[in-house]
Amino acid sequence: MKNQINLGTHIIIRNEANEILLCKRNKKFGFGEWELPGGHIGFQKSFEQNLERECKEELGINVKVGKLVSVATNMKYGNHYVIFTFLSESFIGKPERKEQHEHSKVNWFNLNKLPENLFISTKYAIEDYLSGNVHNSKRS
Repeated sequence: MKNQINLGTHIIIRNEANEILLCKRNKKFGFGEWELPGGHIGFQKSFEQNLERECKEELGINVKVGKLVSVATNMKYGNHYVIFTFLSESFIGKPERKEQHEHSKVNWFNLNKLPENLFISTKYAIEDYLSGNVHNSKRS
């Protein structure tokens, strides 16, 4: 693997019960860990376009992307990612698993009862969201 920095996006989608949507990874790195919806930023795509596409393709929903809530670096598994996490203002549709190779499950979780096996970038994003700090430079 080349030494490179990759860019990605996540989105925090909340339902009426103030639960957040998480997807269980079905990929080599972080297999079985829960993550926020999102993915790699496509060439010449904005954050919003990327998240709208990912949510439509992977979950079958339309999202309205809101404010930036986290910028976190993830250097786990020999990778180097910078992940930009946004808060969804709203969504239309019922989230369901559309791409089986990406995720094995999609579930809503109470913010006070999140699964312990969170993917590292999701863990950082939720910590930032809950603290109100967009970036914590003390971690990598």
